[in-house]
Order: sequence, then structure tokens, then C-alpha cells
Amino acid sequence: MRKIFPGCADGERNPPNSSRSGDAVSREDVGVFDRLSDEINDISSPGIREGLERTARLLELMGSPQKRFKAVHILGTNGKGSTAASLETILIASGMKTALYTSPHLISLQERLRVGGLPSPPEAWGEALGRVRAAIESDAALTEDRPTFFENLTALCFHIIAESGVDVAVIEAGMGGRYDATSLCDAAAVVVTPIGMDHTQYLGSTLKAIASEKFAAVRNGAPAFYAADDEALTEQFARQCESAGSPFRLLDKLARADDIRLSLDGTTFTYRTLGEYGPSSMSGIHTPLIGVHQAENTARTITIALELRNLGGVFASIGEDEMRSGLLRTDWPGRFEVFRSSGSGRTVILDGAHNEHAFKALETTVELLVRDGVVPGVGAVVFAVMKDKDVRSVLSRLRSLGGPVYCTQAPVERSMPAWELAELAESMGIEVRGTFPDAIEALSKACADAPPQEIVLCCGSLFLVGYVKNAIS
Repeated sequence: MRKIFPGCADGERNPPNSSRSGDAVSREDVGVFDRLSDEINDISSPGIREGLERTARLLELMGSPQKRFKAVHILGTNGKGSTAASLETILIASGMKTALYTSPHLISLQERLRVGGLPSPPEAWGEALGRVRAAIESDAALTEDRPTFFENLTALCFHIIAESGVDVAVIEAGMGGRYDATSLCDAAAVVVTPIGMDHTQYLGSTLKAIASEKFAAVRNGAPAFYAADDEALTEQFARQCESAGSPFRLLDKLARADDIRLSLDGTTFTYRTLGEYGPSSMSGIHTPLIGVHQAENTARTITIALELRNLGGVFASIGEDEMRSGLLRTDWPGRFEVFRSSGSGRTVILDGAHNEHAFKALETTVELLVRDGVVPGVGAVVFAVMKDKDVRSVLSRLRSLGGPVYCTQAPVERSMPAWELAELAESMGIEVRGTFPDAIEALSKACADAPPQEIVLCCGSLFLVGYVKNAIS
């Protein structure tokens, strides 16, 4: 059990601006980063815009920091963040100085960049923001056609990474691949995790179209790895690699996770090799991340690490002991993250599942925990979702979790209003116990109503998870 909170049944709140676990982000720093976020917004154009020209020009004016470090570039729809976090800890355990750039954050912008396993300090962010601002203001084209928030943020973080002198950076793509600002990094390897239907308004309305955007990040002969969980997309990936001159590996053809056991402290499994790797295994692999899908993600990460070792150089130090010890320290908050009330003993689980693929993984995790007697069941579900998601598909999965639903909304404009979500859920035959504009009120009521030993699950959006986590951490 990894987190303690002071009992949500009476609606208590902790002071705002709590940090995410493992990052040691101070409350004072969160305020600093709120102001930095506002400053980045001030120099950014709104929304999401296609093309890499703005970011490329900005980076060139900043001295091309992306060319001063090697990166492992991680793309996909599901599992890319936990894969990135797991690879980071393996590389640190292997003696490397690393950077980890991810998105989105739950509470503080500072969460998006770690150097050497620790949050990069506000001073480094402030200096890098000054560089970004100066570059934009010095250039007529960028002043007229300003980069987006994510483009400016990526340039800022690339500058910090370059100045930090890392051995390798693990870079998670923001959304797509072809036009994602992170695709300008100098990739030593490209990793594509499982692909699902998400961001269809930007990436395409079919799985093949979305995969095309992700696979387009394979480039310049860099070794490429794909989960290969979807046979229909594997040939498409192979064609892209051949076009880019990139050797490629299909991760699920090389190894798998077996003998998977779940608890509220993490997941233990056997890493079993397949095919050309020949029969061998590593038993007792443990990750603090919870779920069958996390065992699968971690097994893929081990294969990636072994393949990176074959590249030599800084990766040559990766070994079994380093992988085991590194994985024990993996931290990826907001994904089946467990909190225990210090007063009532109530267990609350926060999970940012926000599409059908992720909800299927959540459903499987809950089913196995109940089957194995780890938890007696789900007593209540606090749920919010963004209105641009495939809400019906997510709700169809939600029904199978059990427990009545407390419909709420995240404090962002994109969130579906609680009343509208409740109407849709009830039309699909889901038991709704009420609508709550504030998620903490919904969580308080759910904790009060649910049977004492059953878990309360808070899910549907990372915006929801971040808001709730900030209140109960």
C-alpha cells in the first residue's frame, strides 16, 4: 500500500499542490511552475497545429540542442509512459545519467522532465524559458507564427537535457509521431507501444491511419521496436522500417510475461523468451506498476533494454541485475495508483484510463484482483471523461467493473458535464448514484456509501486523476 490520505468520507482535503510520488516536487515549486506554465502560454499559439517547421526553426535558433544528446524515442497509444518510466530506471541502475521527458503531467509541469531520476529544478526551467522567448522574439517568422505550447515546452526541455550532459534521454511522444515535436530528437532507437483508437480528430479515423502517423517517426536508419500485439499492423510497421532503412524487432515475438501475479503492491512475473531468443527465462521480476498490461509492458521494456545492450556504447552495462533493481524503483503515478485512508482504512484507486483499450486493461486488472481475493470488489466508481473521447465505448467497459457510478467532471473545459455523462450512462443501463460538478464531493460520497472493505475506483481521465490526487496526497 503506497499512499496514505486522511479519510475522504467527510470530504477532507489536504492543502493543494501536492507533488506526485517519487519526484520530491515541493509545494513551493508547484506555484513556481504554475507561473512558468502561464509564461509559456503567453508566447505560444493556441491549440494543436500540424507541421514541424516552427519547432525546427525554434530549435535551430537555440543552437540545435536536440543534436547534443542521444534519445530513445517512445511512441504509441497505450503503455508508452510506463514503458518510458521503466526504461529510465533500468538505465539509471546501469550507471547512466538519464533524462526522462513525458506528458501530460498530473499536478505540476515539473513532472514532465526528470534528469538523473530527479525533477529538473526551477532555475533550469527559467533559464531555458528565457532562451525560448529570446529565440521567438528575435525571429519575424516565429513572432508571426508562434509555436504551440507543446512545441515551446519540447524545445525548452531539449535545451535543459542538452545542458545537463546526459548519456541518454528517454523521450515520450506527445500524441502522434509524424508531426510530433519530439520527433526532431536524435533517436538512437524508436519504440512503438500498442496502438489504439485515440485522438482520432487529429490522427485519423481508422487504426491503420493512426498507426501510419505513429510509425512515421521511424527514421534515419535508427533501430526500431514495435510491440507487435496487433498482427494487422505488423506488416505496415515493417514497410515503414524498410523505407527508413531501419532494422526492426517485434517485441512480442521475442519474449512474453508468464506466471503473472498481482497485488496492491505491484506485479510479479516470469520473463520468458521466444523464437530466435531461444528458451530461457527470468523469474520473479517485480514492478510496482499494477496490472497484467503492466507485466506485458515491462516484459517489452526488458526486451528493449537487451536489444539496446547489443548496440554497445553506453548501453553495454545493462545486465539482469541492473534490470531487476531498476524495475523495482519504477514510478508512474495515476495508473492504478493505490491510496489508503489513515482513518477508515478505505482503499481508493486512481487510474487514468481514458480510452477503450486502457479500460479493457483496467477491467482485466480488477477482475484478477477480485478473483485472487486481493480485494473483495468495487464498491463505487467515480467517473469523468473528456467529451471528445468515444464515451459510449468507455462506458460499455465501465459497466463490467461493478459498483454504482458517481458521475463528475474534471476542472477543464474539455470535460463532459456531469449531468450529460449521467444521462448517457443511464441510457446504457448503468446504475448512476448522482451527479457531482466537483470530483472531491463525488469521491467523498462514494467513500461514504461503498461497503467498507470494497475499493473505490476513480477513473476516466488523467485530468480527473490529477485533480483528485492533488487533493488527497
